[in-house]
Amino acid sequence: MDNPFNYTGVVTGKAFCNRQKEIADLLRFLRAGQNVLLYSHRRYGKTSLLHRVFEKLSAGSPKTAGIHVDLYGTVSEKEFVDALLRGFSRVEPTADRLLKTVKKMLSGLRLTVMIDPDSGAANLSLAAEPGRPETRLDSAMTILERFSRHRRLAVVFDEFQEVALYGETGFEKRLRAQVQNHENTAYIFCGSQRHLLTELFHDKNRAFYRIAESYPIERIDTEDYITWASALFAEKGIPLAPALISSVVGRCENHPMYVQQFLFHLWSCSRPGEDDLDRIEAEILRRNRNGYYNIWESLTLNQKKALKLLAATGGSQMYNAEALQQVGFKSGSQLKRALDVLSARDILEKNGVYRVQDVLFGRWVAQLS
Repeated sequence: MDNPFNYTGVVTGKAFCNRQKEIADLLRFLRAGQNVLLYSHRRYGKTSLLHRVFEKLSAGSPKTAGIHVDLYGTVSEKEFVDALLRGFSRVEPTADRLLKTVKKMLSGLRLTVMIDPDSGAANLSLAAEPGRPETRLDSAMTILERFSRHRRLAVVFDEFQEVALYGETGFEKRLRAQVQNHENTAYIFCGSQRHLLTELFHDKNRAFYRIAESYPIERIDTEDYITWASALFAEKGIPLAPALISSVVGRCENHPMYVQQFLFHLWSCSRPGEDDLDRIEAEILRRNRNGYYNIWESLTLNQKKALKLLAATGGSQMYNAEALQQVGFKSGSQLKRALDVLSARDILEKNGVYRVQDVLFGRWVAQLS
């Protein structure tokens, strides 16, 4: 049996763990035409979850086409529209089918279909009216609206927080005006930088204020991991003790990507044990150390102190005078400013207490002398 675990790409098939409630909720929202703000930290499995939701939408009734628009790295309205057109170009399985769709439904728009010579994939290109570059957005959204008259749409804007940094005047207002008038399309605004998403969707002065139902993706429960991992190892003929799976999940603090990574490496062990987990963790830390050094060197002295204090205290009683003195803080306000910046950079999260988002980066910090 091939190794079923996957921690570097979209998780499908047996490697997908639970998320039954999330799938059911998202299907209910989308089938009712409700927009959703879906957020979690990076590598929590948002894309894998949406992939599973799209599978069920395409097989259900009424049939719904899913469009995934990857906005990561986009820096302008033009790049937003290009990403949107690339996503739409995948609604048909072949270039011929896309050409027929464009000809039948989208006449009147200044569209060009370009064929990638390497992959054979078709991509749409859209011209703007002379002197009015903003018309490309209106035309691109019109494409979605016209297509949705014939088939319902679910559109994912992945890493949507990128739009908060665009410089074009009025972009958010123009996009909202389009979104709220699309009757047969539900939108999922998906992202990982919570502070930017909060500004976009919860500030009443921003165009996207409360346009979508907030739906945070949480960590998977330990018991769900135990049931799932036990079944997969049993298929291989190697019983995996629930206590050992629980230990994996505890080390990873229920983080989906790291649980998958540990189990992937554990799969090759003939008699898995706790010593294997020590070895796997040490190897992951070693392989990632250059990335960890880059993060560490980007921090100010006080931010480094705050991370060391967090590692030493576990996030509790950090403002104790003795704890502050331990790392050289003169006041609690110094610590607070450092924690605020680390949170804004999504290095830390707070749910009752502060903790490092990247579990093993936190472990690496704890090992620094």
